[in-house]
Amino acid sequence: MDAITDQFDAAEPATDPGRVKDIEIDVTFQKRRFTNLHLEEPTVKQIERAELELNQTNQTPYTMRRYQIALVAAVAQVPREVVGELRHSQLTEAFDFLAELLDARRTGAS
Repeated sequence: MDAITDQFDAAEPATDPGRVKDIEIDVTFQKRRFTNLHLEEPTVKQIERAELELNQTNQTPYTMRRYQIALVAAVAQVPREVVGELRHSQLTEAFDFLAELLDARRTGAS
């Protein structure tokens, strides 16, 4: 092995444990049971796709909710319909966690 390979093999995991959250859920969709939302820092692609929900001249609470659902579903890698079956408090908990991660990047906090 060379020095570069050793350097990458010894690297820390890509995801900081403080930047990961698992939320217990119980949703059945298309005969499949979902029991966990695994959340971590969104990728740029996930953010961009979710922001398509906001691409309207007149944003409303409805478009913001669609954005929240799209972002949580993308990051947790579950169908949107699963997120649509969550309790409001569960969606709020999930989105607030992701929003903190996005805000930390903008403000430089860690």
